[in-house]
Amino acid sequence: MAWRRSDEMPADELCTLTLRDGGLSLVGTILGAEGGLPVRIEYQVMADGAGLTTAVHVRDLRGFVTRTIALARDAKGGWTVDGTPAPLLGRCTDVDLGCSPSTNTLPIRRLRLGVGASHTIQAAWVRFPELTVARAAHTYTRVDEFTYRYASGDFQGELTVDDDGLVTTYAAWRRTGIAMGPDDTEPLDSHR
Repeated sequence: MAWRRSDEMPADELCTLTLRDGGLSLVGTILGAEGGLPVRIEYQVMADGAGLTTAVHVRDLRGFVTRTIALARDAKGGWTVDGTPAPLLGRCTDVDLGCSPSTNTLPIRRLRLGVGASHTIQAAWVRFPELTVARAAHTYTRVDEFTYRYASGDFQGELTVDDDGLVTTYAAWRRTGIAMGPDDTEPLDSHR
């Protein structure tokens, strides 16, 4: 999938979602500029068979400065950030990359809400450009077949999805392209 952002930080994003027997992965790159500096954000998000986030790796390059963050969630729901236990993220089921619309796909596909239904999840919210993590409540309400209302804190917005629950529009992001691959492709994250 490809998206374009057209607000105070113009950017383009390319993301590959790979379905596997044990879950799925999102692997993406965002290219843009902020404050006159070129920005490149690379991410990998892994989810288990139930659609719950298990691992997140982010590399944020701004000019010549590179920063990274890694999150992991174990089978009991315990989180670590860069290998250090993060008890404040307890009960979080998902990650929210504040720089990308892609991670909204995870709860939307998992929750399978009926029209008019609403559900609140707890997410490990990775904030940009700070590259910090906070716990945040996210409420998804299904408005119609393809539209969801999203609310977190003071922010509310609508997002639309396609038949597969993949985000087509969200805030300043608009999907600009999509391609479906053959079922027998190897996941991008299998090569290191």
